[in-house]
Amino acid sequence: MPSEPGVGWQFLIATLEHARTVDATVVLVTVRRSAQACAGRIPADLKRHLEVVTVEIPLAPPFFRWHYPRFTRLEHELWVRLAARHIRRIQQTYSVVYAHHVTFASEILSTPIIGLPSNIYKVWGPVGAGGVAEVFAISPTSPSSRKQWALQTARDRVASIPATRIARRCDLILAQNGAMERTVSGTGTRCRRFPNVVVDNMVVDLPADRTSRVGHPGIVILVVGHLITRKRQELAIEALASTALQDAQLHIVGFDSTSHGAYLHRRAEILGVQDRVTFHGSLDRAAVLDMMTRSDVLMHPSGREGASGVVGEAASCGLPVVCFERTGASSVLEDSGTSGVVLPADRATTQDVLADAIVRASAMPRLGTTQWTRQRFVDLAAQLYAEGLEFGAQASSRMGRSR
Repeated sequence: MPSEPGVGWQFLIATLEHARTVDATVVLVTVRRSAQACAGRIPADLKRHLEVVTVEIPLAPPFFRWHYPRFTRLEHELWVRLAARHIRRIQQTYSVVYAHHVTFASEILSTPIIGLPSNIYKVWGPVGAGGVAEVFAISPTSPSSRKQWALQTARDRVASIPATRIARRCDLILAQNGAMERTVSGTGTRCRRFPNVVVDNMVVDLPADRTSRVGHPGIVILVVGHLITRKRQELAIEALASTALQDAQLHIVGFDSTSHGAYLHRRAEILGVQDRVTFHGSLDRAAVLDMMTRSDVLMHPSGREGASGVVGEAASCGLPVVCFERTGASSVLEDSGTSGVVLPADRATTQDVLADAIVRASAMPRLGTTQWTRQRFVDLAAQLYAEGLEFGAQASSRMGRSR
């Protein structure tokens, strides 16, 4: 699944697993295509704890599908307004312990749960896109990266307005990263860091001999992610041109048939490093994890994302990471407690600075983590249920005293 519905599915199953232990019902409010995707895939022992409420969106199949993904956020805003009516009816039918809005992860988009009464525990997140405009100003720049710089600069100025407005009407914020924590810090609403990263069922066999990895004795650099401007993979190619990495190999994984993919090919040719860059295209997760065990460094120079799943995977494999500060990648690396180098987001950063960070990371110990298992979602569901019960009891007590 793409990241948004994929995280929604993880939360749904985890919440259902906890609901089974307390004999509760999970009411899933979603769009028709997500309801259809869930049909037949819910384990039989969990199905009796689930009720699905489908929010019908006018013109959803033709209009929004024809223009996907351009109008996905517009579709979401329409969904929020329609879902609010359903949620009010649910609140009249059930004794709601807590309301949890999982997706979208962007803090500038609305949520229908804020319309619920004050005696219902409202949880928003994981939410927050950690972006740093200066990452897009690091050379080499292109019209696309300069556009991203302008968009991120504007976003930094306006995103806190809707984010703080929504946060004040919720009771708990699950922040994807440190940037979101800082955004809502002054609202008075409780905030907890919870990146939507899941790395489970992994058995990692780390090679003792670095020369056995990917068949080359030099430093092996891995870059994983969609080949789009926000990911800034060209910075890894730029670093490869430094004399410090003259024997290094770069492996880029991601869907290659994009305009940014073509740009990356051209940059490799211009810098004369095309013979040391391999574009693998899209690979399944097992193949990517295998490459991680046979690489020396994951370079993740993304300028904006909420929480980096690939950094969580690298940390679970013990692969050192190079990324930029104040991004979703650096927050995941920090929470992992594993090896890596976090670079300042400085437009004066040169290819030699990038190369030096890669060299330093490659010499770090390979420390794996079990931080990102799916069990943390189940544990969170149990905590939210307990907090919701306590919150509701306190609210009832206050109402009783006021009478």
